[in-house]
Amino acid sequence: MTPAAHAERIPRTPPRGWAALLLLHLQLSSLRLSSFALGVFLPFIAADLALTPLQAGLLQAVWWITAALAVLPFGVWCSRFRPARLILASLLLTAPFLFMQGVAVNFLTLFGARFFAALFHALGLSARPMLFRQWAARSQYALINSVGLSQHSVLLAIAVSSSAPLIAALGSWRIAYFIQGGFLALQTIAWLLIARESKAPARNISAELQTQPGSPLAALRKYPQGWLVAIVMFALAAVWTGVITFLPTLLLEERGIPIALGGALLGFLYYALIPGALAGGWLNRKLPNRRLLLGIPAALNVALALAITLTPAPLPLAALSAALGLVWIAVPAMEMLPFEFPRILPREVAAVSALITTLMGLGFAAGPLIVGAAAQLGGGLQTGLIAMSALAVVGVAAALVYPVTQASATQERNPDMSNTDMANDTEKTDDG
Repeated sequence: MTPAAHAERIPRTPPRGWAALLLLHLQLSSLRLSSFALGVFLPFIAADLALTPLQAGLLQAVWWITAALAVLPFGVWCSRFRPARLILASLLLTAPFLFMQGVAVNFLTLFGARFFAALFHALGLSARPMLFRQWAARSQYALINSVGLSQHSVLLAIAVSSSAPLIAALGSWRIAYFIQGGFLALQTIAWLLIARESKAPARNISAELQTQPGSPLAALRKYPQGWLVAIVMFALAAVWTGVITFLPTLLLEERGIPIALGGALLGFLYYALIPGALAGGWLNRKLPNRRLLLGIPAALNVALALAITLTPAPLPLAALSAALGLVWIAVPAMEMLPFEFPRILPREVAAVSALITTLMGLGFAAGPLIVGAAAQLGGGLQTGLIAMSALAVVGVAAALVYPVTQASATQERNPDMSNTDMANDTEKTDDG
Protein backbone atom coordinates (compact mmCIF):
# COMPACT_ATOMS: atom_id res chain seq x y z
CA MET A 1 0.00 0.00 0.00
CA THR A 2 1.35 3.42 -0.95
CA PRO A 3 1.72 6.19 1.60
CA ALA A 4 -1.07 8.04 -0.18
CA ALA A 5 -3.46 5.15 0.16
CA HIS A 6 -2.40 4.61 3.77
CA ALA A 7 -2.99 8.25 4.58
CA GLU A 8 -6.52 8.06 3.23
CA ARG A 9 -7.20 4.66 4.83
CA ILE A 10 -6.35 5.62 8.41
CA PRO A 11 -9.17 3.62 10.04
CA ARG A 12 -9.77 6.02 12.90
CA THR A 13 -8.44 9.43 13.86
CA PRO A 14 -6.37 8.99 17.05
CA PRO A 15 -6.93 11.30 20.05
CA ARG A 16 -3.65 13.11 19.32
CA GLY A 17 -4.87 13.67 15.74
CA TRP A 18 -8.10 15.21 17.01
CA ALA A 19 -6.09 17.39 19.39
CA ALA A 20 -3.68 18.55 16.66
CA LEU A 21 -6.42 19.38 14.16
CA LEU A 22 -8.65 21.13 16.67
CA LEU A 23 -5.64 23.09 17.93
CA LEU A 24 -5.01 24.13 14.33
CA HIS A 25 -8.64 25.28 14.13
CA LEU A 26 -8.15 27.25 17.34
CA GLN A 27 -5.06 28.92 15.87
CA LEU A 28 -6.93 29.94 12.74
CA SER A 29 -9.85 31.23 14.82
CA SER A 30 -7.53 33.20 17.09
CA LEU A 31 -5.85 34.83 14.12
CA ARG A 32 -9.13 35.60 12.39
CA LEU A 33 -10.23 37.53 15.44
CA SER A 34 -8.18 40.35 13.87
CA SER A 35 -10.80 40.42 11.13
CA PHE A 36 -14.03 39.19 12.68
CA ALA A 37 -13.84 41.38 15.79
CA LEU A 38 -12.81 44.48 13.85
CA GLY A 39 -16.41 45.61 13.46
CA VAL A 40 -16.75 45.90 17.24
CA PHE A 41 -13.30 47.52 17.63
CA LEU A 42 -13.88 49.89 14.73
CA PRO A 43 -15.76 52.73 16.46
CA PHE A 44 -13.01 52.88 19.11
CA ILE A 45 -10.12 52.62 16.63
CA ALA A 46 -11.69 55.09 14.19
CA ALA A 47 -12.12 57.67 16.93
CA ASP A 48 -8.55 57.17 18.20
CA LEU A 49 -6.80 57.14 14.80
CA ALA A 50 -9.25 59.41 12.89
CA LEU A 51 -10.07 56.81 10.23
CA THR A 52 -12.33 57.40 7.23
CA PRO A 53 -14.87 54.73 6.16
CA LEU A 54 -12.64 53.76 3.24
CA GLN A 55 -9.63 53.35 5.53
CA ALA A 56 -11.75 51.16 7.80
CA GLY A 57 -12.67 49.00 4.81
CA LEU A 58 -8.97 48.79 3.82
CA LEU A 59 -7.99 47.61 7.30
CA GLN A 60 -10.43 44.73 6.96
CA ALA A 61 -9.56 44.06 3.33
CA VAL A 62 -5.77 43.96 3.72
CA TRP A 63 -6.04 40.99 6.06
CA TRP A 64 -7.93 38.91 3.53
CA ILE A 65 -6.33 40.14 0.29
CA THR A 66 -2.85 39.45 1.63
CA ALA A 67 -3.72 35.97 2.88
CA ALA A 68 -5.64 35.23 -0.32
CA LEU A 69 -2.81 36.18 -2.65
CA ALA A 70 -0.17 34.40 -0.57
CA VAL A 71 -1.91 31.10 0.16
CA LEU A 72 -1.84 29.73 -3.42
CA PRO A 73 1.93 30.16 -3.99
CA PHE A 74 2.54 28.93 -0.46
CA GLY A 75 0.26 25.95 -1.12
CA VAL A 76 2.17 25.06 -4.29
CA TRP A 77 5.72 25.73 -3.12
CA CYS A 78 5.43 24.50 0.47
CA SER A 79 3.12 21.51 0.04
CA ARG A 80 6.15 19.22 -0.31
CA PHE A 81 7.31 19.96 3.25
CA ARG A 82 6.14 18.62 6.59
CA PRO A 83 2.90 20.39 7.52
CA ALA A 84 3.47 20.57 11.29
CA ARG A 85 6.76 22.43 10.82
CA LEU A 86 5.18 24.89 8.40
CA ILE A 87 2.44 25.64 10.90
CA LEU A 88 5.01 26.18 13.67
CA ALA A 89 6.93 28.61 11.45
CA SER A 90 3.68 30.44 10.71
CA LEU A 91 2.89 30.82 14.42
CA LEU A 92 6.35 32.12 15.30
CA LEU A 93 6.31 34.67 12.47
CA THR A 94 2.73 35.87 13.01
CA ALA A 95 2.61 36.46 16.78
CA PRO A 96 4.86 39.59 16.87
CA PHE A 97 2.64 41.41 14.38
CA LEU A 98 -0.45 40.77 16.51
CA PHE A 99 1.25 42.66 19.33
CA MET A 100 2.26 45.41 16.88
CA GLN A 101 -1.40 46.12 16.07
CA GLY A 102 -1.80 47.15 19.68
CA VAL A 103 0.93 49.81 19.43
CA ALA A 104 -0.16 51.30 16.09
CA VAL A 105 -0.15 55.11 16.10
CA ASN A 106 -1.91 55.78 12.79
CA PHE A 107 -3.60 54.13 9.83
CA LEU A 108 -0.34 53.19 8.07
CA THR A 109 1.26 51.45 11.05
CA LEU A 110 -1.92 49.49 11.79
CA PHE A 111 -2.26 48.64 8.10
CA GLY A 112 1.35 47.40 7.96
CA ALA A 113 1.02 45.23 11.08
CA ARG A 114 -2.12 43.61 9.69
CA PHE A 115 -0.41 43.02 6.33
CA PHE A 116 2.50 41.05 7.80
CA ALA A 117 0.31 39.15 10.27
CA ALA A 118 -1.91 38.04 7.39
CA LEU A 119 1.08 37.14 5.19
CA PHE A 120 2.58 34.74 7.71
CA HIS A 121 -0.85 33.44 8.69
CA ALA A 122 -1.23 32.26 5.07
CA LEU A 123 1.79 29.96 5.50
CA GLY A 124 -0.13 27.97 8.10
CA LEU A 125 -3.27 27.93 5.96
CA SER A 126 -1.36 26.33 3.09
CA ALA A 127 -0.36 23.35 5.28
CA ARG A 128 -3.88 22.58 6.50
CA PRO A 129 -4.98 19.99 3.87
CA MET A 130 -1.80 17.97 4.33
CA LEU A 131 -2.19 17.99 8.10
CA PHE A 132 -5.60 16.34 7.65
CA ARG A 133 -4.01 13.65 5.46
CA GLN A 134 -1.30 13.04 8.03
CA TRP A 135 -3.48 12.79 11.13
CA ALA A 136 -7.11 11.93 10.24
CA ALA A 137 -9.26 9.19 8.77
CA ARG A 138 -10.78 10.31 5.47
CA SER A 139 -14.29 9.47 6.65
CA GLN A 140 -13.91 11.94 9.52
CA TYR A 141 -12.57 14.98 7.64
CA ALA A 142 -15.92 16.78 7.51
CA LEU A 143 -16.76 15.81 11.11
CA ILE A 144 -13.46 17.20 12.43
CA ASN A 145 -13.98 20.34 10.37
CA SER A 146 -17.50 20.67 11.81
CA VAL A 147 -16.30 20.34 15.41
CA GLY A 148 -13.63 22.91 14.60
CA LEU A 149 -16.28 25.30 13.28
CA SER A 150 -18.31 24.85 16.47
CA GLN A 151 -15.19 25.58 18.52
CA HIS A 152 -14.54 28.62 16.32
CA SER A 153 -18.08 29.83 16.95
CA VAL A 154 -17.66 29.57 20.73
CA LEU A 155 -14.49 31.69 20.61
CA LEU A 156 -15.96 34.28 18.27
CA ALA A 157 -19.27 34.51 20.14
CA ILE A 158 -17.40 35.26 23.35
CA ALA A 159 -15.01 37.69 21.69
CA VAL A 160 -17.59 39.61 19.66
CA SER A 161 -20.10 39.85 22.50
CA SER A 162 -17.61 40.88 25.19
CA SER A 163 -15.19 43.09 23.22
CA ALA A 164 -17.11 46.36 23.46
CA PRO A 165 -17.77 46.15 27.24
CA LEU A 166 -14.18 44.98 27.81
CA ILE A 167 -12.68 47.85 25.81
CA ALA A 168 -14.94 50.34 27.59
CA ALA A 169 -13.95 48.93 30.98
CA LEU A 170 -10.22 48.89 30.23
CA GLY A 171 -10.30 52.23 28.45
CA SER A 172 -8.27 51.02 25.45
CA TRP A 173 -8.81 48.88 22.37
CA ARG A 174 -5.06 48.17 22.24
CA ILE A 175 -5.09 45.76 25.18
CA ALA A 176 -7.34 43.43 23.19
CA TYR A 177 -4.56 42.92 20.63
CA PHE A 178 -2.03 42.23 23.39
CA ILE A 179 -4.36 39.57 24.78
CA GLN A 180 -4.70 38.05 21.30
CA GLY A 181 -0.93 37.90 20.85
CA GLY A 182 -0.43 36.26 24.24
CA PHE A 183 -3.15 33.69 23.49
CA LEU A 184 -1.40 32.73 20.24
CA ALA A 185 1.93 32.41 22.06
CA LEU A 186 0.37 29.87 24.44
CA GLN A 187 -1.00 27.93 21.48
CA THR A 188 2.48 27.83 19.94
CA ILE A 189 3.78 26.06 23.06
CA ALA A 190 0.85 23.63 22.91
CA TRP A 191 1.60 22.94 19.23
CA LEU A 192 5.16 21.88 20.07
CA LEU A 193 3.81 19.37 22.61
CA ILE A 194 0.91 17.95 20.58
CA ALA A 195 1.79 17.98 16.86
CA ARG A 196 4.74 15.61 17.10
CA GLU A 197 5.12 14.00 13.68
CA SER A 198 6.69 10.87 15.16
CA LYS A 199 3.23 10.14 16.61
CA ALA A 200 1.28 10.76 13.37
CA PRO A 201 -0.59 7.81 11.78
CA ALA A 202 0.91 8.68 8.35
CA ARG A 203 4.55 9.25 9.23
CA ASN A 204 5.81 8.84 5.65
CA ILE A 205 3.83 11.73 4.22
CA SER A 206 6.98 13.81 3.68
CA ALA A 207 8.44 11.25 1.23
CA GLU A 208 5.10 10.99 -0.55
CA LEU A 209 4.84 14.74 -1.06
CA GLN A 210 8.43 15.21 -2.22
CA THR A 211 8.23 12.45 -4.86
CA GLN A 212 4.86 13.38 -6.39
CA PRO A 213 5.29 13.95 -10.16
CA GLY A 214 4.20 17.05 -12.04
CA SER A 215 3.16 20.48 -10.88
CA PRO A 216 0.26 20.84 -8.44
CA LEU A 217 -0.85 23.89 -10.43
CA ALA A 218 -2.10 21.54 -13.15
CA ALA A 219 -5.02 20.73 -10.84
CA LEU A 220 -6.44 24.23 -11.36
CA ARG A 221 -6.98 23.33 -15.01
CA LYS A 222 -7.90 19.67 -14.54
CA TYR A 223 -10.61 20.34 -11.96
CA PRO A 224 -12.77 23.31 -12.99
CA GLN A 225 -15.27 22.35 -10.29
CA GLY A 226 -12.72 23.66 -7.82
CA TRP A 227 -13.28 27.15 -9.24
CA LEU A 228 -17.04 26.79 -8.72
CA VAL A 229 -16.59 25.83 -5.06
CA ALA A 230 -14.25 28.80 -4.71
CA ILE A 231 -16.82 31.24 -6.17
CA VAL A 232 -19.49 30.03 -3.74
CA MET A 233 -17.06 30.53 -0.86
CA PHE A 234 -16.23 34.00 -2.22
CA ALA A 235 -19.90 34.99 -2.00
CA LEU A 236 -20.38 33.58 1.51
CA ALA A 237 -17.24 35.31 2.74
CA ALA A 238 -18.07 38.72 1.23
CA VAL A 239 -21.43 38.82 2.98
CA TRP A 240 -19.94 37.69 6.29
CA THR A 241 -17.24 40.37 6.62
CA GLY A 242 -19.44 43.05 5.10
CA VAL A 243 -22.01 42.44 7.83
CA ILE A 244 -19.64 41.98 10.79
CA THR A 245 -17.54 45.01 9.84
CA PHE A 246 -20.26 47.61 9.32
CA LEU A 247 -23.51 46.43 10.89
CA PRO A 248 -22.61 47.67 14.41
CA THR A 249 -21.72 51.10 12.99
CA LEU A 250 -24.91 51.18 10.89
CA LEU A 251 -27.02 50.30 13.94
CA LEU A 252 -25.28 52.95 16.03
CA GLU A 253 -25.30 55.84 13.54
CA GLU A 254 -28.58 55.32 11.69
CA ARG A 255 -30.78 53.45 14.18
CA GLY A 256 -29.50 54.60 17.57
CA ILE A 257 -28.66 51.10 18.80
CA PRO A 258 -25.67 51.26 21.23
CA ILE A 259 -22.45 49.58 20.14
CA ALA A 260 -22.60 47.12 23.07
CA LEU A 261 -26.02 45.89 21.88
CA GLY A 262 -24.81 45.90 18.27
CA GLY A 263 -21.90 43.66 19.24
CA ALA A 264 -24.26 41.34 21.09
CA LEU A 265 -26.47 41.11 17.99
CA LEU A 266 -23.43 40.11 15.95
CA GLY A 267 -22.84 37.40 18.50
CA PHE A 268 -26.02 35.70 17.29
CA LEU A 269 -24.13 34.85 14.10
CA TYR A 270 -22.20 32.41 16.27
CA TYR A 271 -24.62 31.36 19.03
CA ALA A 272 -26.72 29.11 16.79
CA LEU A 273 -23.62 27.95 14.95
CA ILE A 274 -22.04 26.54 18.13
CA PRO A 275 -24.39 23.51 18.20
CA GLY A 276 -25.39 23.83 14.54
CA ALA A 277 -21.87 23.38 13.18
CA LEU A 278 -21.80 19.86 14.59
CA ALA A 279 -24.37 18.92 11.93
CA GLY A 280 -21.77 19.51 9.22
CA GLY A 281 -20.63 15.87 9.14
CA TRP A 282 -24.25 14.68 8.97
CA LEU A 283 -24.99 17.17 6.18
CA ASN A 284 -21.97 15.91 4.23
CA ARG A 285 -23.44 12.40 4.25
CA LYS A 286 -27.06 13.39 3.61
CA LEU A 287 -26.40 15.66 0.61
CA PRO A 288 -24.43 13.56 -1.89
CA ASN A 289 -25.81 15.95 -4.54
CA ARG A 290 -23.07 18.54 -4.21
CA ARG A 291 -25.01 21.04 -6.28
CA LEU A 292 -27.54 21.24 -3.45
CA LEU A 293 -24.79 21.34 -0.84
CA LEU A 294 -23.46 24.49 -2.53
CA GLY A 295 -26.68 26.01 -3.86
CA ILE A 296 -28.91 26.09 -0.78
CA PRO A 297 -26.39 28.00 1.39
CA ALA A 298 -25.56 30.34 -1.51
CA ALA A 299 -29.22 31.31 -1.97
CA LEU A 300 -29.89 31.71 1.76
CA ASN A 301 -26.76 33.83 2.03
CA VAL A 302 -28.20 36.47 -0.33
CA ALA A 303 -31.71 36.46 1.12
CA LEU A 304 -30.63 36.71 4.76
CA ALA A 305 -28.03 39.41 4.09
CA LEU A 306 -30.66 41.63 2.48
CA ALA A 307 -33.09 40.98 5.33
CA ILE A 308 -30.47 41.88 7.98
CA THR A 309 -29.61 45.09 6.15
CA LEU A 310 -33.23 46.23 5.95
CA THR A 311 -34.44 45.14 9.41
CA PRO A 312 -34.35 47.88 12.10
CA ALA A 313 -35.59 46.06 15.23
CA PRO A 314 -33.15 44.19 17.53
CA LEU A 315 -35.20 41.00 18.08
CA PRO A 316 -35.73 40.20 14.36
CA LEU A 317 -32.08 41.12 13.77
CA ALA A 318 -31.00 38.56 16.36
CA ALA A 319 -33.06 35.84 14.65
CA LEU A 320 -31.80 36.76 11.17
CA SER A 321 -28.19 36.86 12.39
CA ALA A 322 -28.57 33.39 13.89
CA ALA A 323 -30.00 32.12 10.59
CA LEU A 324 -27.12 33.62 8.60
CA GLY A 325 -24.70 31.90 10.95
CA LEU A 326 -26.43 28.55 10.37
CA VAL A 327 -25.81 28.90 6.63
CA TRP A 328 -22.19 28.12 7.44
CA ILE A 329 -22.88 24.59 8.71
CA ALA A 330 -22.30 23.47 5.12
CA VAL A 331 -18.85 25.07 4.91
CA PRO A 332 -16.90 22.19 6.59
CA ALA A 333 -18.19 19.82 3.92
CA MET A 334 -17.54 22.34 1.12
CA GLU A 335 -13.93 22.77 2.19
CA MET A 336 -13.37 19.01 1.91
CA LEU A 337 -14.79 18.67 -1.63
CA PRO A 338 -11.35 18.72 -3.34
CA PHE A 339 -10.50 15.40 -1.65
CA GLU A 340 -13.38 13.85 -3.63
CA PHE A 341 -12.20 14.86 -7.10
CA PRO A 342 -11.32 11.73 -9.13
CA ARG A 343 -7.61 10.85 -9.53
CA ILE A 344 -6.51 13.94 -7.61
CA LEU A 345 -3.02 13.68 -6.08
CA PRO A 346 -2.12 14.91 -2.59
CA ARG A 347 -0.31 18.09 -3.61
CA GLU A 348 -3.07 18.79 -6.14
CA VAL A 349 -5.53 18.74 -3.25
CA ALA A 350 -3.32 21.34 -1.57
CA ALA A 351 -3.38 23.50 -4.72
CA VAL A 352 -7.17 23.32 -5.19
CA SER A 353 -7.74 23.94 -1.47
CA ALA A 354 -5.43 26.95 -1.74
CA LEU A 355 -7.49 28.23 -4.67
CA ILE A 356 -10.66 27.95 -2.60
CA THR A 357 -8.95 29.71 0.31
CA THR A 358 -7.73 32.41 -2.09
CA LEU A 359 -11.19 33.26 -3.41
CA MET A 360 -12.64 32.95 0.06
CA GLY A 361 -10.06 35.45 1.28
CA LEU A 362 -10.81 37.78 -1.61
CA GLY A 363 -14.47 37.54 -0.68
CA PHE A 364 -13.72 38.44 2.93
CA ALA A 365 -11.81 41.44 1.55
CA ALA A 366 -14.40 42.43 -1.06
CA GLY A 367 -17.33 42.66 1.34
CA PRO A 368 -16.04 45.52 3.52
CA LEU A 369 -14.39 47.22 0.53
CA ILE A 370 -17.70 47.38 -1.36
CA VAL A 371 -19.58 48.66 1.67
CA GLY A 372 -16.85 51.15 2.64
CA ALA A 373 -16.48 52.50 -0.89
CA ALA A 374 -20.26 52.97 -1.26
CA ALA A 375 -20.40 54.82 2.04
CA GLN A 376 -17.43 57.00 1.05
CA LEU A 377 -19.14 57.93 -2.21
CA GLY A 378 -22.18 59.17 -0.33
CA GLY A 379 -24.48 56.18 -0.67
CA GLY A 380 -24.45 55.33 3.03
CA LEU A 381 -23.70 52.08 4.81
CA GLN A 382 -27.13 50.60 4.10
CA THR A 383 -26.71 51.13 0.37
CA GLY A 384 -23.28 49.50 0.51
CA LEU A 385 -24.62 46.47 2.36
CA ILE A 386 -27.44 46.07 -0.17
CA ALA A 387 -24.99 46.27 -3.09
CA MET A 388 -22.74 43.70 -1.48
CA SER A 389 -25.67 41.35 -0.86
CA ALA A 390 -26.82 41.64 -4.48
CA LEU A 391 -23.35 40.82 -5.80
CA ALA A 392 -23.36 37.63 -3.74
CA VAL A 393 -25.79 36.17 -6.32
CA VAL A 394 -22.64 35.05 -8.17
CA GLY A 395 -22.41 32.22 -5.63
CA VAL A 396 -25.86 30.96 -6.56
CA ALA A 397 -24.91 30.96 -10.25
CA ALA A 398 -21.73 28.96 -9.57
CA ALA A 399 -23.63 26.36 -7.53
CA LEU A 400 -26.21 25.86 -10.29
CA VAL A 401 -23.56 24.70 -12.78
CA TYR A 402 -21.57 22.51 -10.37
CA PRO A 403 -21.42 18.94 -11.77
CA VAL A 404 -23.10 16.08 -9.93
CA THR A 405 -20.27 13.57 -10.36
CA GLN A 406 -20.32 9.81 -9.86
CA ALA A 407 -17.14 10.16 -7.79
CA SER A 408 -19.03 12.22 -5.21
CA ALA A 409 -21.72 9.58 -4.94
CA THR A 410 -19.09 6.84 -4.63
CA GLN A 411 -17.34 8.78 -1.89
CA GLU A 412 -20.59 8.99 0.07
CA ARG A 413 -21.07 5.23 -0.18
CA ASN A 414 -17.53 4.53 1.03
CA PRO A 415 -15.78 7.58 2.51
CA ASP A 416 -12.55 5.65 3.25
CA MET A 417 -11.83 4.98 -0.42
CA SER A 418 -8.72 6.56 -1.84
CA ASN A 419 -8.97 8.94 -4.79
CA THR A 420 -7.44 6.31 -7.05
CA ASP A 421 -10.05 3.76 -6.01
CA MET A 422 -12.80 6.29 -6.65
CA ALA A 423 -11.44 6.96 -10.11
CA ASN A 424 -11.37 3.24 -10.89
CA ASP A 425 -14.91 2.86 -9.58
CA THR A 426 -16.03 5.75 -11.76
CA GLU A 427 -14.40 4.26 -14.86
CA LYS A 428 -16.12 0.92 -14.21
CA THR A 429 -19.47 2.69 -13.86
CA ASP A 430 -18.94 4.70 -17.03
CA ASP A 431 -18.01 1.53 -18.93
CA GLY A 432 -21.16 -0.18 -17.77
